[in-house]
Amino acid sequence: MFQMWDSFWIGDSRKKIDDTTYQINFKRGIKLDDMRITGMRKSLNEVHLDADAILKAIDIGKKGKLIYEGDAFHTYLFTKVFLGYESWIEFDIVPKFPYKIYTPDLFICPECKADVVDHQEPCEELRGWFLDGFFCEHCNKWTLGPTAIRDVTTYNLVFSYKKLENMDDSSIKREIMNCLKKLPNKEIQGDQMIIHTNSEKIIEIVPYIQSAGCAYDIEPPFPHKID
Repeated sequence: MFQMWDSFWIGDSRKKIDDTTYQINFKRGIKLDDMRITGMRKSLNEVHLDADAILKAIDIGKKGKLIYEGDAFHTYLFTKVFLGYESWIEFDIVPKFPYKIYTPDLFICPECKADVVDHQEPCEELRGWFLDGFFCEHCNKWTLGPTAIRDVTTYNLVFSYKKLENMDDSSIKREIMNCLKKLPNKEIQGDQMIIHTNSEKIIEIVPYIQSAGCAYDIEPPFPHKID
């Protein structure tokens, strides 16, 4: 079984990433000029952090104010963004962040020096989850990460409910009906049932629908493997 954080190391700290949630609090700062705000916003967007929310919190920040909260991976990205701005703004991280910041730059592969990309792919060992991190396409390897993150997308599963109703009683039909009872967000439109649910439930019910011979569709396109 894939263990979250098992393969994720930062710099040469040689410490395995844990599952701690870190709080980044405002320590001190001076009013930032437009040029620095623009630079911070660009860097935050590059690592997919919420630039608007973070910069707004900083703008109205007072000592001890919570600016950002996240896991070790995203705390690392936040810290990387604000390196070099210590003369203008400082933060406290609680608990103390124990990992060194990676050198050379996060976005450069340490082996081939090519640019790395923010990459996400389905996790086979954790159904309904993604592996997320930075990836060198030239070396075909992760350069930071991967971490396991849950797929929070709500999917729409559409299948022929009329065909299911007309089926003779069977263990497959009973399994589908039992699954449907557990799903609160569903509706019937004509001959079809539409289910609005997460990836884990999609993976659970679709094999039974396949076994029943019912046609189905999933929107948006479903990235995870269905056994």
